[in-house]
Amino acid sequence: MNREGGSHKLRSSPRVSFIRSVRIKTGPEHSFLEYAAKDISTGGLRISSFDFFPINKWLDLQFKLSDADSILEVRGRVAWVHFDPVTHTYQTGIDFSSASAYKRGVIRGFIQSQ
Repeated sequence: MNREGGSHKLRSSPRVSFIRSVRIKTGPEHSFLEYAAKDISTGGLRISSFDFFPINKWLDLQFKLSDADSILEVRGRVAWVHFDPVTHTYQTGIDFSSASAYKRGVIRGFIQSQ
């Protein structure tokens, strides 16, 4: 089963490995759950999970770029989803295009330091 939207093969920003925990909330009535991030760019984040998130679903994310950093809160939209039949997980691309210039700048600084 493969549910994709958008074009996750074409990147508008460079990505770097980002193996960290990300807390995600799918709506005001839900609590935050933890997921595994895989990589990050100024334009978005990729997570791996057993949960399916529909394309265009808005998510509230919380994560630290490093152990020393404070928690960064970003609202993102699911841009693409790919089911991996080997691991039985969903690779999900979350778009940060609605994030403030300041937050994108913080992420850009992190990426440039890698």
